Amino acid sequence: MKPENEIPRKHHRRKKRSRRPSGHLIFLIVFSVVLVALIIRLFVWNIGRKSDYNPNETTTAFDVELMDYLQPLDPEMLEGHEDDGVTTILALGNDPLSDERGQDGLASLMEQATDASVLNAAFPGSTIAMKNAEFENSYPLDGVSLYWVTAALVNQNFELLDAIVPSFDSPAASQALETLKSVDMSTVDDLILLYDLQDYSGDRTVYDEANDQNLNTVYGALNAAIRLIQEHYPYIRIYLLSQPYGTCTVGGQTVDPSREDLGNGTLIDYLNWEAEVCRKNGISFVDNYYGAVTVEDTDCLTDGFHLNSRGRRKVAERFASVFTP
Repeated sequence: MKPENEIPRKHHRRKKRSRRPSGHLIFLIVFSVVLVALIIRLFVWNIGRKSDYNPNETTTAFDVELMDYLQPLDPEMLEGHEDDGVTTILALGNDPLSDERGQDGLASLMEQATDASVLNAAFPGSTIAMKNAEFENSYPLDGVSLYWVTAALVNQNFELLDAIVPSFDSPAASQALETLKSVDMSTVDDLILLYDLQDYSGDRTVYDEANDQNLNTVYGALNAAIRLIQEHYPYIRIYLLSQPYGTCTVGGQTVDPSREDLGNGTLIDYLNWEAEVCRKNGISFVDNYYGAVTVEDTDCLTDGFHLNSRGRRKVAERFASVFTP
């Protein structure tokens, strides 16, 4: 029997403790996993991968990015032009083409490499830009600079060339003139422009920002000549082949054009402006400086910058590698 004054006990349910991990525990687990992963990756990174690199290997090769700009001719430019079935290339320029006009000459080697007919109208000693603002009899080479040759060809007026070429006493120059006078421009499919270091060594200005057709500048003369050809012969695809590497003698001292500025920039500046005029006019630029005869190809040169047989073959092969009939 319960005592009357006994207070009844209350029945309390025990609260079950939550078994979910605490936030601190979760953080500790995640941190540990990340730490272990980082340690493993660091260990693998330290091991590295097997490489074929040999630090003792010696090589004269160097990696460069070619400056080529290859622009196909717009098919609309061929409308109304009759194809005679023969790929004919007219070459304008100077010594790389004119030094040797026989079977070992650059024009002949290009013919063999491209299976095309190459007409060689290059004048030795000529330049892209004129030396004087106007033609002067005291400096006849201006008369065979690029623009004057192009103008004579377009206008079929060879009076000036007939007057000055005999004074050069050069069989190569005489043959170039005969080629110009005899070429049928309606049969020409492609035009090559190839000049060497003589604009650089002759201290020709590269660019005139006030006149982009200034014939006393390399850019201006190229720009004017290219536009003249495009205006009269829109069906002709034009290739500007850059100067190969070479050195020259100025003031009795040997000059490396890739490093020395004679007043108008290094040869690289000339190349950059030449590439720019090609882009502006939609014609192709072929890089011989880095792609054919480079600073490491001195065995391709005679007296510093004239191409020998090996050099001519390299330039011909370089052109053939990008040429599309």
